[in-house]
Amino acid sequence: MFQYAGPLLRRWHAEGRQADGRGGVGLGCYFEEQEFLQLLKGFLRELLQPMIGKLNPGMLFVEKTPQHAVFLPEIIELLPACRIIHMVRDPRDVVASMLAVSRSWGRGWAPRSARRSALIWLRQVRAAKEAQNTIPAEQFYEVRYEDLVAQPTSILQNLVSFLKLSWAEDAITEAVRRNSIAAVRKGGGTPIPKGGRFAEHNGDIVRDPADFIRSGVPGSWRRDLGLSEKLCVWLVTRRMMRVFGYQ
Repeated sequence: MFQYAGPLLRRWHAEGRQADGRGGVGLGCYFEEQEFLQLLKGFLRELLQPMIGKLNPGMLFVEKTPQHAVFLPEIIELLPACRIIHMVRDPRDVVASMLAVSRSWGRGWAPRSARRSALIWLRQVRAAKEAQNTIPAEQFYEVRYEDLVAQPTSILQNLVSFLKLSWAEDAITEAVRRNSIAAVRKGGGTPIPKGGRFAEHNGDIVRDPADFIRSGVPGSWRRDLGLSEKLCVWLVTRRMMRVFGYQ
């Protein structure tokens, strides 16, 4: 939903920086900043309502759209109590996953070239890293996918502490067990409630596609990518790879 609200707030700030006090264009000619922000927050609440309307007290809403990384400053401004978990993964595995998706259930939207896939990874992780410098430490937590796979219990314990949740150790262990790749595949994928035009054609409950989860094993890019694709990803992402410790 921040693909809708984020650009509006970014445009508002851009027009504000361009104003010279002698006139101008845009919504700044009609609204004070607090008025506009209240309207935009109301718009965002309405967008979120179908997803968060059934939450009980104490529940958290988790949104995992990767593209939201480029709107982190706007997300913090509109939802000042939110917390950001930045999940980083080896770009070579990300590209391998995107290319596989482009040949199956995501063929309508996934990029079909290694270079375009690598550029998407680069744009999003760079935006998150830049935003981290402006976000309070208690609102931003960064974790590598590879560390999560290697030490799921300890990483989840850290996340529970970051989110200020009261989870007993046995509950964390059970969460790790129930969300293993094998367990999720056996359960048939996550049930996802839908609405709007999508539900008219596909029903109000859908599940992840059968091949939504592939191997999930770090380093599988070695066999999934061709030599030219590996070289392409390295050329595009090598500087940011070093920032995150990928050799």
